[in-house]
Amino acid sequence: MDRILIVDDDSDAGEAMSEALTSRGFEVSLAADGKRALAALRAAENLPSLILLDLMMPVMNGWQFRRIQLEDERLAKVPVIIVTGAVSDASGVAQLHPFGFLKKPVVLANLLEAVSNACA
Repeated sequence: MDRILIVDDDSDAGEAMSEALTSRGFEVSLAADGKRALAALRAAENLPSLILLDLMMPVMNGWQFRRIQLEDERLAKVPVIIVTGAVSDASGVAQLHPFGFLKKPVVLANLLEAVSNACA
């Protein structure tokens, strides 16, 4: 079973994505900011198959999280799909080397397709 970590301070968005993915057989966990996500990843015996990452969050935003993640050899292996309303197109996040990009509000079909591709 593929495990997905959703990192998003918007609890409604996180819960909606979580419910959609859980109903399709994914195991999902949530973190409200990058700092909590890093702590969870570093403590995890088994890393998730994918991270869905918002960019605009308090404490540690998605930009900061991704830079730290990429510097950690173990964590860098986990692909990331950027899920944000903060930028209008993927070109602004290319420097973060994401597997994919989804603009909020997320269209369910696009989310499922992106996650399926990343976990294939």
